Amino acid sequence: MPKALLKRYMPDPDKILAARSLGFLGDRLRDPSIWHLNRRSASGAVFWGLFCAFLPMPMQMIPAALGVLAFRFNLPLTMLLAWLTNPLTWLPCMYIAYEAGTWVTGAASLSFSEVHVVLDRLGDMLSGGHAHEGKGALHLYLKTFVIGCFMVGSLLGSSGYVLMRLYWRWHVVRAWRQRAERRAGTPS
Repeated sequence: MPKALLKRYMPDPDKILAARSLGFLGDRLRDPSIWHLNRRSASGAVFWGLFCAFLPMPMQMIPAALGVLAFRFNLPLTMLLAWLTNPLTWLPCMYIAYEAGTWVTGAASLSFSEVHVVLDRLGDMLSGGHAHEGKGALHLYLKTFVIGCFMVGSLLGSSGYVLMRLYWRWHVVRAWRQRAERRAGTPS
């Protein structure tokens, strides 16, 4: 079953339970349904993990964990996929999200080298310096960025959900056929 393949790459539940950053969830982490791996929990975890990876906010693990508790998806798989956007991949992933947002909103596209200018303006605004300079343009960039993040997260999550369901179904049907062939005495 796909369970064996997925379990090979998932983190150890004891390590997750020992993580202090998830301590605010308390005994809810001991719920067996969030550790169980089946077609529903795996495909839901793929959707939710990929969606949360593109949330335009720091610490995407918190909404990922809260969603797992609410919908009873597989926690390790969700956490693993939420780390798709990590410190090494964040900038390229967010640039892709921004470009997707420009496609939807019709806003001006940025070259990859212009991204640092926008980030510098944002940093200046957050630190209190040059607060009024370029504020309208920055608002447009942020709106485009947020729309792109939700669009890419939804698209990747939905695609991952469908692909996981199809993979799981294919794997089960293949196992049934192989078992039927063995029972019939014909080699597979």
